[in-house]
Amino acid sequence: MRLPLVLNSFYRLMAQNMPEPVKPTLRGWYNAFNKVLTYGYKNRDIFTALDFEINSQCNLKCSYCPTSFNGGRGVNYMPEDVFKKAIDDLSSINYKGRISPHFFGEPLLDQRLPELMAYARKKLPNAEIIIHTNGLLLDKELYDKCMQAGVSGFLVTKHTKNLPKKLTNMVDSNYVKHGEIKIRSLDGLTLFNRGGTVKPKKERKMKHCHYVSDEISITYTGEVVCTNDYHITHSFGNVKEQSLLDIWHSDDFRRLRKEVRQGKFTLPMCRKCALNET
Repeated sequence: MRLPLVLNSFYRLMAQNMPEPVKPTLRGWYNAFNKVLTYGYKNRDIFTALDFEINSQCNLKCSYCPTSFNGGRGVNYMPEDVFKKAIDDLSSINYKGRISPHFFGEPLLDQRLPELMAYARKKLPNAEIIIHTNGLLLDKELYDKCMQAGVSGFLVTKHTKNLPKKLTNMVDSNYVKHGEIKIRSLDGLTLFNRGGTVKPKKERKMKHCHYVSDEISITYTGEVVCTNDYHITHSFGNVKEQSLLDIWHSDDFRRLRKEVRQGKFTLPMCRKCALNET
């Protein structure tokens, strides 16, 4: 087993037993060390997770998610050429981080999911491909198609009182291998306000934000934004026009990462976000 995988398993074990407010700091330390280990000290300034908005709609309306307000972002799909262009950009650096086909929406609503994930796996053999989902549409047929396409696993968040029988039966009957479907409940999560877009009943409040250094999102139109910028208040560039890596290393993005590390929150979205509150 490769050392990064061992460290990842150790980190996840540690995180399970950590208080919720401590987890983001632990993740920040882990990601910083893992970047050096994976890409080398000189190339350590790289994201470790990337979310693709392959589709914009969801099949739930949760009070703590911006897709539930004002019609969300409608029903839109990322063109395949935009998705493949971004994947090709990642392939140029042998990207080994996580990719997930979602940006607040429900990826299982997109019938192209297995096909898109197969392309991602072909181009990124060392990446971790995780599908974040509410699980309502996950059945054996779709599970098999995605796993055969090269998906690493599913992270199912339980937003409803009960999960579908077809899903729980898959897990309980050992149809799926250990760890390929992980189910988490909102009871064990402390939510935050997603850059000021929602107001959950119980918020996570911290001084520091690791998202801007570790995660980015690409909207269905190709805009590269911070991971919680649902309303695209600040785009750093578009992958249709620039290399994803050029956007990441642009003066604008570099400046923001430096400011956030120093505790300076200049973007309006960042100033509203509960993550930087004490």
